[in-house]
Amino acid sequence: MVDSAVEDVPAEEGEGVDGEASWLGRGVALFTPVFAVAAGWLAGIVAQLVPGAHLDETQVTAFMVAATTATLGSGWKWLQGWQQHERLVAEGKSSPVKSSRQRRSRKAN
Repeated sequence: MVDSAVEDVPAEEGEGVDGEASWLGRGVALFTPVFAVAAGWLAGIVAQLVPGAHLDETQVTAFMVAATTATLGSGWKWLQGWQQHERLVAEGKSSPVKSSRQRRSRKAN
């Protein structure tokens, strides 16, 4: 006999059999802008330090913008794929990514 009160309690977000337990998507969404700025800064440093490359200020800026745009595009594309994965998990067509806590508890047993 199953207690119906237990069935009515909703699971916390990201937990349960059908939920996604990984924080990976949230981390990518949070840190993509940080990495984009860092990529632009690093591209500017590299453009100035390359021997034999005589770039004026506009060319260095264009190189920095290209690096930032590539980083943002990569993050956006990854997040689109992650949303596709979450949709497939919700539809039951894919299994959720296991969190590190779940992997450790499974290894301990």
